[in-house]
Amino acid sequence: MTPRKRPTIKDIALASGFSIGTVDRALHGRKGISARTREKILATARSMGYEPNRVASALTRKKPVVLAALFPRELHYFYDDVRRGFYDAVAQLRDFKVLPLVREVETLGKGEEEALENLLEERIDGLVLVPGHRSRLNAFINRFVEKSVPVVTVSTDAPGSSRLSAVYVDPWKNGELAGELMAHFLGGKGPVAIMVGSLDIEDHFQKVQGFLSSWTRFARGPEPEVFENEEDEQRAYETTACVLEEHPDLQGIYVATANSPAVCRALEDSGFAGRVRVITTDLFGEMRPYLEKGVIHATIFQNPYRQGFEAVIALFRFLVEGVVPPPCRYLEPVVVMRSNMEFYIPSKEEEKG
Repeated sequence: MTPRKRPTIKDIALASGFSIGTVDRALHGRKGISARTREKILATARSMGYEPNRVASALTRKKPVVLAALFPRELHYFYDDVRRGFYDAVAQLRDFKVLPLVREVETLGKGEEEALENLLEERIDGLVLVPGHRSRLNAFINRFVEKSVPVVTVSTDAPGSSRLSAVYVDPWKNGELAGELMAHFLGGKGPVAIMVGSLDIEDHFQKVQGFLSSWTRFARGPEPEVFENEEDEQRAYETTACVLEEHPDLQGIYVATANSPAVCRALEDSGFAGRVRVITTDLFGEMRPYLEKGVIHATIFQNPYRQGFEAVIALFRFLVEGVVPPPCRYLEPVVVMRSNMEFYIPSKEEEKG
């Protein structure tokens, strides 16, 4: 069967009885014709099977597509890579007149409401957001959606909101993987401590639940105790030092966020480095010496750069091509150890270059 030929503007002009110039204005949303004429032409075009080339239209559009983002400054280890992915994706789309508008808060979970209120006053077409609470920001997200501004979350999620999609590593699977690995490292024995930012953050809560699920299945030791550090490095250091002093028999620590350097410094200063098995989250330059020295035994890489990059692409395709992304775009968690970290972290020479 011969595929149906896509109708041209000339075909639609002949069928509708309007000039080629009038049809062109109707199909591309340009001014200079009445609403009634536009609807008649569009109805004729639809009946003929005409589908606009949205990507081509984007190339000729005069009005830019503004993609906003709200990122925490800390922990910069993680969010610098998310931000870099966001900017690189926008740069790749510059021919389509995509522009970035980035706002920041000091740390996750603090100051988002005010920043989002200000962004609601801006003329933006889409938003990439790291929600610092699983539900507290839902009303803001819903207000953006009501204004026809789709929202994609990264790093964590606000599952009860009207957000378009979430791009991150499945946190339950992340924690589950870490729990199974820890159980094997320790021969099923404990005790083990879990360090998180806040259990109010969906990503952190789900990681803890996944870890506990695996620990119950593969270990015989006591249930791990959870400590919240509010994504503060000094607090993470002090909490770790206190836990080591009170529990000198501690066998393992799972750091469920990127706040691992502070934990590692506390281990070294307390004389527990290498004695306590440590599984961390993500991978960046500051972690290299701790992996090389055996302070960190394994880390779960979450590819923050890719999270920022794919969030932009998802918004662009939705806005320009009408492609609806899946509710969750889960990236695969990767176990990185000393023997394979070279594939995921730049060498010292590369960092200098």
